[in-house]
Amino acid sequence: MKKVVLTQVLLLFGILFGYSQFEWQTVTCPVTENLTSVFFIDSNHGFVLSDGGTILETTNAGNLWLPMVPVSNMYAAAIFFSDSLHGCLVGWINEDTQSSLILVTNDGGNYWLFVEHTYVNRFNDVFFIDNNVGWAVGSKGELNTNCIYYTADGGNTWSDQTGILIVNAELFGVGFRNELLGSTCGADGAFFITNNGGMSWAMGISMPILNLNDIYNFGILNGCIVGDEGTALFTVNNWYQYIDQNSNTEENLNAVSGAPETSFLWACGDNGTIIYNSNYLLPWAPQVSNTTEKLNDIQMLSPIEGWAVGDNGTILHFNPLSELPQKTENQRPEIYPNPTSGDFFVKLKNVNQFITMKIFQLNGDCIFDGKWKNTDQINVQLPDHSPGVYYVLIKLDVDIITESIIFN
Repeated sequence: MKKVVLTQVLLLFGILFGYSQFEWQTVTCPVTENLTSVFFIDSNHGFVLSDGGTILETTNAGNLWLPMVPVSNMYAAAIFFSDSLHGCLVGWINEDTQSSLILVTNDGGNYWLFVEHTYVNRFNDVFFIDNNVGWAVGSKGELNTNCIYYTADGGNTWSDQTGILIVNAELFGVGFRNELLGSTCGADGAFFITNNGGMSWAMGISMPILNLNDIYNFGILNGCIVGDEGTALFTVNNWYQYIDQNSNTEENLNAVSGAPETSFLWACGDNGTIIYNSNYLLPWAPQVSNTTEKLNDIQMLSPIEGWAVGDNGTILHFNPLSELPQKTENQRPEIYPNPTSGDFFVKLKNVNQFITMKIFQLNGDCIFDGKWKNTDQINVQLPDHSPGVYYVLIKLDVDIITESIIFN
């Protein structure tokens, strides 16, 4: 419960005061290869792939990354876990012949099994909706046509679902909402959708004629695609239409990720570009990445934690909590009575400044907004609100204090 409360509070904090003031921090990496993909099973256990065949693993929240046994001539493009045990890695072997590569694990990454196949030139992305059903996308043949492959047994066997073949339509990203609704994007505006689990794929709406590098679908209708030249497209109707968003950058955007169970999105790209968006009707905003390296992948674990990886062994970590000033117990406000019927007091300590206080419901609706100056006690009367947990955000000049209160 404490973690959920903290996540909600920081999400609201981001809405109120902006994420742009927070910076991504560089993490020590044991290799200098270009890093291509990142995936965390949970906040402690994660993997990073490289274009040189190295798989990096951390089991202590990224404080230490250790290389696993490398695979010779392997270009590892993407990794995905459906739960703490079941994962799949795709890419290709040998830059010249480009024979596609698939590895699967059933024990959380301790052991990876090669899947024998002779399918395509290369796989660029993989996505699973559960431990059994997944899709991998990429290209095949001298004409570099699109390809979509499907598995129903956890990646042990794969079948071709491509259907329509388009020359020079290599696919870079794939995402599913559920077992039926999915979409994939790629080179020169390639875009395909399915509403029957990939039994048939159709060309979707016309897209900009440039590389669409990644897709992130969330909920039953929403989604985001990012691509070259700062392209950021958003849908609210499962890609029947899209909104061409202002990304505030002309850099190529290579990956996009969202904080689970929220509408917050992050994207990364060339020259250390990281941008975020909290509302599809608003422009994207930049964040400080502290690097100029090309960033190839990003994963947000929550609104307050994320990881990005890029060229020359670049690993970045986003954790605003580490940047917020920590209040000692004798500095924290006292809220009483708590639980409350709606009439309560907030007693502040050592106050000689402007005060802003907002109170939010779980869904983000603000039910109270007040400002004061040079007072140490505030009386709040909210008798007509439903029982439940509410969040109190107090801003004292540059300091932010967060508390929770229960209405009964």
